[in-house]
Amino acid sequence: MKKMMYSLLATGFLCLATFGLANSSQPTAGTELRPTQKAMQARAGWMKAMNANLTGMKYDEVGKDAAALASQTDAAAGKIANPLAKELTLKVSTLATAVADAAGKKDGETVKVKLAEIKATCGECHAKIRDKK
Repeated sequence: MKKMMYSLLATGFLCLATFGLANSSQPTAGTELRPTQKAMQARAGWMKAMNANLTGMKYDEVGKDAAALASQTDAAAGKIANPLAKELTLKVSTLATAVADAAGKKDGETVKVKLAEIKATCGECHAKIRDKK
């Protein structure tokens, strides 16, 4: 009788341990994003906001978002070891500064051109670095 109880108890613990390991090995929907992913989401958010505010001719808002993008990319470039990634990040920073300047002058056409250049630079980085892996 004791052997049967110990066998059932051991089997129960084995099942619980297996179930626990199976649940912990699979990523959950609430998985924390990596810092790079958070930065890219912030950049995408600023780009979306700038495009929307440009359509509404809210140049002050465009300028604020462009300044935030320029500041974030400039700070991030200092921490990047990959020379190509650093170059492209600094390019985005320079273009975002140009967007902020153009927005301050309420020059919608220049803002549109610079935003398109930022988008192209992001696409280049994705093609050469992110998607290449």
